[in-house]
Amino acid sequence: MEEPLTRDPEARAILALEDGRVFKGRAAGARARRGGEVVFNTSITGYQEVFTDPSYSGQIVCLTYPHIGNVGTNLDDEESAKPYIEALVVREFSAVGSNWRSKESAQDYLERHHVPVIWDIDTRALVRHLRDVGALRGVVATDGTSAEKLIAEARALPTMAGLELASRVTSPKQYEWKRGSIELGGFGAPLEAKSQTAATSEGQSRYKVVAYDFGIKQNILRLLVDHGCEVTVVPAQTSGEDVLALKPDGVFLSNGPGDPEPIGYAVANIRKMLGRVPIFGICLGHQLCGLALGGSTFKLKFGHHGSNHPVQNLRTKKVEITSQNHGFCVDPDSLPASDVEITHVNLNDHTNEGMRHRSLPFFSVQYHPEASPGPHDARYLFNDFMNMMNKSAEKA
Repeated sequence: MEEPLTRDPEARAILALEDGRVFKGRAAGARARRGGEVVFNTSITGYQEVFTDPSYSGQIVCLTYPHIGNVGTNLDDEESAKPYIEALVVREFSAVGSNWRSKESAQDYLERHHVPVIWDIDTRALVRHLRDVGALRGVVATDGTSAEKLIAEARALPTMAGLELASRVTSPKQYEWKRGSIELGGFGAPLEAKSQTAATSEGQSRYKVVAYDFGIKQNILRLLVDHGCEVTVVPAQTSGEDVLALKPDGVFLSNGPGDPEPIGYAVANIRKMLGRVPIFGICLGHQLCGLALGGSTFKLKFGHHGSNHPVQNLRTKKVEITSQNHGFCVDPDSLPASDVEITHVNLNDHTNEGMRHRSLPFFSVQYHPEASPGPHDARYLFNDFMNMMNKSAEKA
């Protein structure tokens, strides 16, 4: 069992990368040695949401915003029951938090969950290096291990390409989710959904949705409840037949970590449900949709991680400021144009951000409409899902 880190402000830490580059700084969090793919996130706020996003399983996260930990942590901002980042890299780490919602310092929170932190390094230099050479495997150590040994350990880690992680983070069993964002004081609840939230609280849910958990974020579930859904969450490997046996009005495919191509069981299940029930996918769910439609995916050089990515809706020509967290992308040229319409594009690198089947109730986006960078630029997608389920019910 890992020993807790002595809270010595001068305790040392090392980040070693597979290409031999080493960053030395100060230690916080837990006394531990953790490895993974090193990526950077450009968000200015929301560090606790980053910590607890299951899509970060297998990754060490460098936050480009320089001051982290100053508002502590609280239960309302968690996207899951625990942090999934392997380790944290920051410029300035505050062991003391000050905010009226804070229940625990970031130091205590990360120490309790055995997450090591390296801080007081030049995060700008690290980010520039990752942008030049791409995401790299690395190890963060706060336990005194030598840099030479850490470099060797980094090189021995599996690459993210080909790594199936959804089964690592999914729920082990089926469960019902009933909590909406209105119960958190309205944080993040879109105005058009509040009346539906009231109806849901009275037991008058309009839609029955089955959500596949490939690493699902809790705010997605809250927003489905806000929009009048009765939500059943199922493990990643649940068969399409078992989901259809629940007689859902719609199926949701969640975000999650790792490479989508090894998740063949999910692709097969999506194909079984295609055309039989409305389907909405986000992030990893979007990539799985692309594979199910006969397309292919590829790994991005350093991924998209942050809450300031511009995406254009090609149908409306509007630009949305979006939250993103992915390292893989659907190749739009691999999709059958006769069946699939590309609906969204990333304005930074012109990669695919959304698609819709031309004749079947089936659509997906690469970014995170449940997050709030716009703050509600992309919330209309949940309404689109509700409308799709409503039209499907009218045809039945």
